[in-house]
Amino acid sequence: MALALALGAPLAVAGCYYLAALAAMARFRRQPPASAPGGDGCPSVSLLKPAAGAGPELATLLRSHAAQDHPDFEILVGVRAADHAARAAVRDVGREFPQIPVQAIACPDPDPGRNGKVQFLLRLAEQARHDVWVVNDADIGVPDGYLRTLCADLGRPGVGLVTCLYRAEPGRVMAASLQALWIGTEFATQVLLARELQGLRFALGATLAFRRETLQEVGGFESLLGVIGDDYHLGARVAASGKQVEIASVGVTTHLPRDESWASVWRRQLRWLRTIRAQRPLGHGGLAASFGTVWAGLALLLEPSALWLGAAAVLALRLLTAACAARLAGGLASKSHWLLLPAADCAMFLAWACSFFGRGVEWAGRRFRLGPGGRILA
Repeated sequence: MALALALGAPLAVAGCYYLAALAAMARFRRQPPASAPGGDGCPSVSLLKPAAGAGPELATLLRSHAAQDHPDFEILVGVRAADHAARAAVRDVGREFPQIPVQAIACPDPDPGRNGKVQFLLRLAEQARHDVWVVNDADIGVPDGYLRTLCADLGRPGVGLVTCLYRAEPGRVMAASLQALWIGTEFATQVLLARELQGLRFALGATLAFRRETLQEVGGFESLLGVIGDDYHLGARVAASGKQVEIASVGVTTHLPRDESWASVWRRQLRWLRTIRAQRPLGHGGLAASFGTVWAGLALLLEPSALWLGAAAVLALRLLTAACAARLAGGLASKSHWLLLPAADCAMFLAWACSFFGRGVEWAGRRFRLGPGGRILA
């Protein structure tokens, strides 16, 4: 009986979590999209893309940006001085889209104890000509209508920053497939549930769209040099300023490295989870509720006679939330990946459990420790 109660409690919490997440996703889907301004009504946009360590798919990803149906925008790509492959990719895309200003901006190597991505953004900001900025990570590809949708959402009254949900395109190794599956079927539920419970007080590096003046009001990129998770901190500061952080009605795709090793995937998962732990310790602990597959599996293994019905209900809710989340994020790369859903959940549970031990992370080939709030410790 004691074991049944011990397993039944997290099982019940997971069930409540999935029901709340379904309600949050349903409300988001009912939200009417903002009307995209046409023609000259669209503001001019500077698209800032830090591309340190970008993979061979950079040219393809840049093409998805350059092909946008938007009247006036530029693409500034931050590259290391010695990254000839990235420079060549930018040059090729510029030749393919001569009507779009596409420029590679040489950026310095990151200083110790500083956020290298933010250092790139500081350099890109110096070159930006327009007052609406869109920032996204090097591995992000975007759909048609991306810039128009962001401009429409940013034009809503009271909105200071717009971010995007995203799906993942996996690499070749199984570890990347598991990570992509978890991102595509769970991440949106967590973001939208947080939005429903307390309003969105963070943003996602998949897309950050804001006005130049908004960034200046919250301290500029300079204020983010000493922290990891600059996207989270920028969203938190915009929300604290009284402006809204909103989720765009368009999703994007992150392309995971194609030939990444299991060890590299594991290090990225630990970095992400330890960053959450440093920034939002309560939210990090609350992730326990999202592992319904694990709790249901333990219940069926250890107390099948007492908990089979509850376990079956939780597994059904997990599948339903996964389907809804995948649809919101743009679908899964392959429907055959659904067979790997239990393995993906278990892998994430293991990484979450390990993230409680230690504060060391590895990011872009650099190792450092995290202090309170995600501060980088040299």
